[in-house]
Amino acid sequence: MSPLALPEPSTQALQQVLEPLRRTLGWLASLRDGQGRVICPEHRIEHTGKSAYVALLACELARHARDLTERERCVELALQQGRRLVARLEREGSSPCHTFRPGRHDPFNCSNSVIDGGACSDALAHLVLNLAAALPQEDLRAFREAALLHARTYLRYAVLDKGIPAQRAWGLTGLAAAFELARDPDLERAALEAVGVLEGVQHEDGSYPYHPLEWGAGHIGASDVSAFYQSRLSGFLIHALERLGRAPTSALFGGPIQRGLEFLCALQGPDGRKCGLVEAKPWYWGATYEVASHVFDAHALARGWELFGRPRYGAAAARAWRAWVAHLSSDGRPSSHQPGPGRLRSYQCPLFWAAHAAWIARALRPLACALDRFPAGSPTPGARERSSIDLEVSWYPRAQLVRLEDARVVAWVRGARPGFNVNHGSPHGAGLLQVVSKSDGRDLLERCRLGGSQEGEWHGLAGGIAPRRGWNSGGQELRFSLWLARVELRARRPLRALGAAPDLLRRGVLSVAHPRVSSAFALAPELRLLPDGVELTSQLAWRDGTAVSGSRLLRTYQLDGEGVLVRDEILSAGSARGVGYTLPKAARDAKYDAHVVEYRLG
Repeated sequence: MSPLALPEPSTQALQQVLEPLRRTLGWLASLRDGQGRVICPEHRIEHTGKSAYVALLACELARHARDLTERERCVELALQQGRRLVARLEREGSSPCHTFRPGRHDPFNCSNSVIDGGACSDALAHLVLNLAAALPQEDLRAFREAALLHARTYLRYAVLDKGIPAQRAWGLTGLAAAFELARDPDLERAALEAVGVLEGVQHEDGSYPYHPLEWGAGHIGASDVSAFYQSRLSGFLIHALERLGRAPTSALFGGPIQRGLEFLCALQGPDGRKCGLVEAKPWYWGATYEVASHVFDAHALARGWELFGRPRYGAAAARAWRAWVAHLSSDGRPSSHQPGPGRLRSYQCPLFWAAHAAWIARALRPLACALDRFPAGSPTPGARERSSIDLEVSWYPRAQLVRLEDARVVAWVRGARPGFNVNHGSPHGAGLLQVVSKSDGRDLLERCRLGGSQEGEWHGLAGGIAPRRGWNSGGQELRFSLWLARVELRARRPLRALGAAPDLLRRGVLSVAHPRVSSAFALAPELRLLPDGVELTSQLAWRDGTAVSGSRLLRTYQLDGEGVLVRDEILSAGSARGVGYTLPKAARDAKYDAHVVEYRLG
């Protein structure tokens, strides 16, 4: 498909995007101290990389100000935060590198130099190119010099040696923006090489490993794909290529970007939320889903719709945006998920999530057009761009993910996946992950991220308590719990700080040592695609993924236009005892005995 000639969005749609952004910027601005520093209420630090996005968001909202007073206020905020960035650019000891502090130097910044530096150089270049007529010349010169100095002495190298693809892509946004200021061929070469490396690490199904093993992942689970990070790669690549004067739609770059967007669409449900159980970094979140990444989703999908013309991307952008806004408080403070049974506080802070809304401002026009074109409740374009969905089975082999969709539900089935523990890798798989009703967005399967007796799963006991199994799985994570305790103390939550280590011991060591086994813990099922669904041959497993010898399951999930038909059969329990099945509360037409369970979800 070809790029769209977008019409002017309606005033109503523009305001649907602008009003939450203004609210969010207002909350961020309210966090400033007497020196103009935006201070995080939780970490009690100036997250300089996020202050960069405060400047960028203010710059973009100045262009859409309702009156002169609002424009002047936005320009003043952008200028103030730009000056803060310049003030935090420092030399790394005797090294020629100049980085934006605190970066990696203060652990409570919860970031690093390539993420912060990419954001800072990007934002400073953006101010120079978009507010030249409104800012003093000495500030424009300082902004330009700071962006280029950081890019020339640090980013050009960091985008080629960091171990996490999303971090390389983040640095790339700043490197490409700096190139736009000076047309420096050295910056261009490094940026294009980084683009090529990111395309090379992408899986053929469009997914990305969060931290590839060959790039130094410390746990195999970190090499799993990540619903949280997926959209950053596609969106950042689009942004960087345009800054470099390259067309993202070209034959050279368009294929990988579209594959990434297709996988992103596959992760999204009818309510706009993604299947959060496909996640290499589960410790970040206190629930089985999050909307903090939706600002990146909406940006990547809206720009993808504009560039590639696929209605599917526009509809997905609108859904992602609406879900994010639904989690935004009246004062503009975002939340990652709604409270509920078994849900906890997420690790990342709301300041991060709010600042990232600047990426929405970069896609304001196509997103507003998407809201016009795809109003809430409108039919969802399928993967083959049909006007309606009959039965759709989509297969993503490297992620081992099957997406099922009919007129009633969207469901996800996972096959094999890397090993996992309490902090790394997807803890749930080898079967049905999630089923969402299209009529009301209701989850038809109750899920607890680390539960051992989940709905729609076989579970029982095998052997006795195995301390070595528990320690091998989670013992090394206990040290990290001390850091989590420090974060809680910093946020003035002493009771949570006291509970950090015992909680991780319980969830990451003792629960793995327990003889509990489940069909959800298996790592290596055999998967067979059917015309209308998928069949898995699997086993029971302990919580560390070790299979129960002699156990064998046959699990079938099929669509019939009225939802998902589930047939779960235990062929052999092997050495497991007391094996049972938890029937979902939402199950209809259920038939079951000791060995076979059949029902419908939808």
